[in-house]
Amino acid sequence: MSSTTSAAGPERASAPETAALRPDPRNASVAGPVPDLSVLVPTFQREDLVEALLARLARQTLASERFEVIVVDDGSEPAITLDRAHPFHVVLLRQENSGPAAARNLGLARCRAPLTLILNDDAVPAEDLLERHLAIHAEERAEGRGPVAVLGTFHFSPSAVAASPFVELLDRTDLLFDFSTLKHGERGSWTHFWTCNVSLSTQALRDVGGFDAATFTYAVGEDVELGWRLERRGFRVLFRADAHAFHDHVWTPGEYFRRGVKLGCALARMHRKHGEPLALRLKPGERADAAWLRRVQATYEALHPTLAKIEAVLAKVEIEQMGRTLPDALVAQLAQAVARVNTVPFHRGVLTELTGHDPEPVMQSGPRTGRLTSIVIVSYDALASTQACIAALRRHREAEHPIELLVVDNGSKDGSRAWLAAQPDVTLIANDANHGAPAARNQAIVRARGEHVVFLDNDVVVTERWLSGLLFHADVDARAACVGPVTDRAAHGQAIEYAGGDAGLDAFAKGRALAHRRQFRHASLLSSFCLLVKRSVLDALGGFDPAFSPWGFEDDDFTLRAALEGRHNRVALDVFVQHKAYRTAEKAERHTQLLERNWERFRAKWKLPPDAKRGDYAALAPVLEGRAPHAPVHVSPSMTPHEIAAA
Repeated sequence: MSSTTSAAGPERASAPETAALRPDPRNASVAGPVPDLSVLVPTFQREDLVEALLARLARQTLASERFEVIVVDDGSEPAITLDRAHPFHVVLLRQENSGPAAARNLGLARCRAPLTLILNDDAVPAEDLLERHLAIHAEERAEGRGPVAVLGTFHFSPSAVAASPFVELLDRTDLLFDFSTLKHGERGSWTHFWTCNVSLSTQALRDVGGFDAATFTYAVGEDVELGWRLERRGFRVLFRADAHAFHDHVWTPGEYFRRGVKLGCALARMHRKHGEPLALRLKPGERADAAWLRRVQATYEALHPTLAKIEAVLAKVEIEQMGRTLPDALVAQLAQAVARVNTVPFHRGVLTELTGHDPEPVMQSGPRTGRLTSIVIVSYDALASTQACIAALRRHREAEHPIELLVVDNGSKDGSRAWLAAQPDVTLIANDANHGAPAARNQAIVRARGEHVVFLDNDVVVTERWLSGLLFHADVDARAACVGPVTDRAAHGQAIEYAGGDAGLDAFAKGRALAHRRQFRHASLLSSFCLLVKRSVLDALGGFDPAFSPWGFEDDDFTLRAALEGRHNRVALDVFVQHKAYRTAEKAERHTQLLERNWERFRAKWKLPPDAKRGDYAALAPVLEGRAPHAPVHVSPSMTPHEIAAA
């Protein structure tokens, strides 16, 4: 039987959402008997591979009248044409580029046989492949077993293995397909429904709704998702090692890891659709909640530098081992290393899909530039400290990260207001009296124009590239709300040892940045001596609670509210700033009294046990385990300091 297409090109069709799940009416007009097997092949930009596959199918032991081939061109440019006649019936369809799921659905409508074999366009089938698939299904029917999808082998072709040590590594391990762990005759789960060499009932494919082309638009994940739905209808995946096909594709490490990103995206979509734990590789009892997402983010960032090292090793192996068979020991070492860093692209895909933010550009190039950051300082009778703080900000200004300085002076009597008013780069908000740090910060929030706002105590001295360091941590994590540095005086584990004084500050901070580059830890609470907050978070949560005036625990309260919204608070371990110590014992004693008083307010607000002592943050565990967040404190541009204090 000759081909139904010629050099004139394919039948042009759109990819309907539902029509592909029913037989095409044109099937009835095809001359000749109904075949036993339909071979369905989606393709894109690989006409040479399609021609090679069709030539191999012409040499099948199965009689040509017993099968047909449906090729779907997924929008190749130029369009694929088939120039030679073939002994079997061929249909060539074309759609606008929509992905292999849509292409298979389109082809499924033209399948006439009761069984459909789905093949990759780069498959090299054994001469008896089609005959074996039909025979295996006949055996299953004769034994009266339940419905199956028959999965055949898909090892890399000898030519592909010879062309690349990396391909040999993939072929000898389970890094891509775990054929090495499958047993002949074993009935597996949906996780092995791979459309490289798999056959099943055509009607079952239609009944289940075909592939989900709306959710899965690229070539990964769409097959196992369909397998999941088939399994709910009683199907199992039957592996048969005697249904041979080779994979004629030379994978590069870059291509392999890029696929990992797409896999993460696809399986995150599958989890969202079905709630299937295995899609996200969840452990028993584990849920894809905010805590899990924090762990995914942390793993992605922690292993990211290792991925680059492994890629360099693979590139070296590709050169040094070309033309040789990889030693078993080297295969084991490389497999272990690649398996470890596989989580990086996979988690990148998961994060991109679940948060709507791809962290990779930030990991590669650092924080985005050109965005305004508002820096808010509260001043009250500490002119020398304020001057030192602003001098450090000016000294370490980064041109690519513009800032605005907003200083709220709370009725200083030491000349601070006059000095601040004379500074051309300072926007002064002058109060006649001290209404406390929370109210003052809320005033500044109203005036701040930046995409990020940094709340900075006036006794803090910043260091080189402090802002870009904090911005990195804010940008890389879509769920980040607040970011704080480490220092020599702070709560919540942000304090580290430093005894270098003013002279050694910059050198210490630079060394710390190098030694702990991009390292962080998650925290439920952060101190506000230097606290970067995304403007979007301020808009969502409101400002600081004036109940904690003049200061004390307003930062604990604010960052706790952010954490309860499912946001991430991060300590940037690679950013160090100096937090000057109290100058007098009298001031230190007054601060202790304030902290004791405001702890009682904090304890009452969050309904902690009456006997919870100041600093007993273990008492917050029930709150952090899911109690609804406290109502936010909203900041209105029309509020006066007195109105804010009374809110």
